Amino acid sequence: MLTKYEYYTKFNWASNPFTLKISPRLMVGYSEQINSLLSHIHNLHKFALVIGPTGSGKTTLLMWLRTQLLAHKKFLPHYIPKPPKSSKNLIFLIKKIMGFNFFDKIRYKNLSIFEIHKFIIRKLKDRHLVLLVDEAHESSISNLEWMRTIVDSTPNLSVVFAALPVFEKKIETQLSTLFMRITTKTYLNSLNRPEVESLILKRIEDVGGDGLKPLSLESIGQIYEITGGFPREIIKTCDLLVREAAHNNISIINKSFIDYVLKPENITKPGKLRISLTNKQNKLLTLLNETPDLAPSEIVENLDVESYKNRNNAIRSINNILRRLLMDGMIERRKIKNTYFYSLSGKAKTIFTET
Repeated sequence: MLTKYEYYTKFNWASNPFTLKISPRLMVGYSEQINSLLSHIHNLHKFALVIGPTGSGKTTLLMWLRTQLLAHKKFLPHYIPKPPKSSKNLIFLIKKIMGFNFFDKIRYKNLSIFEIHKFIIRKLKDRHLVLLVDEAHESSISNLEWMRTIVDSTPNLSVVFAALPVFEKKIETQLSTLFMRITTKTYLNSLNRPEVESLILKRIEDVGGDGLKPLSLESIGQIYEITGGFPREIIKTCDLLVREAAHNNISIINKSFIDYVLKPENITKPGKLRISLTNKQNKLLTLLNETPDLAPSEIVENLDVESYKNRNNAIRSINNILRRLLMDGMIERRKIKNTYFYSLSGKAKTIFTET
């Protein structure tokens, strides 16, 4: 058994290429969405919206946009990982972005939300501020109203929101004045098969590797099928495979090795990566505990589909969650004609009994 560092050395890797870190320079795919957003910003439009499920690459896209805009003296891009929770937080954030010097303290002694646009205009001069707001679905309606008001009052200010699909429905029904101002909407669903290969190749070469090694070309298609093309799932799955290849001193990760690693009975052996349950996984397991033997379409009917763009997107996402739970040995499935039906495994039943 090799240590992970010894295994990396075999392929001239300086480090693990499959860590979950945001690397804008390693982004692949979504060229249509990128071009649409860049055109939106360069034409000085006000509001844009990036919609995608968890793990689709929204944060990476925003960070990539930031690096591109920094190359232009005209733009002042600022990435905001979480939307401000109150008008006071919003004022503090803008003061931090623009800089609040001694003279500003005198001139704007009691800077309020009603005057913040004047402060922004004066500080920006000929530049254009672009706020890249991540996790926008967590923002309250009142704060979104304040942001809309400030952007309306500030000629050289644009906002790009990135959020889960539920955000679009939220503002359409609860804040139509903002919804109607969004001139560009882009949707991140998943990468296609060539883009999955490009993502893996780019990450391996970034740490000094040569081509796809130790992954075989046939394994890429299998990884695409397993992950559904979602960037975060691709990275997590590749990390799992590399860890297990190092543990078993495997030089080539091929289809048979992937089949072995992803068997539910193997995923729980010592040395295997255990996957912590997400909120959606917990909800799905709770549903199967109450109502076993469900098909994916039936699971979608019983879970919150409002957070997805449409029903097809919901079914695809549920299938990805089911694959992950199968890998972790938490569920079992049986095939009747062309449909799989899912139930809790003995392992999961034990957990629910204990709780």
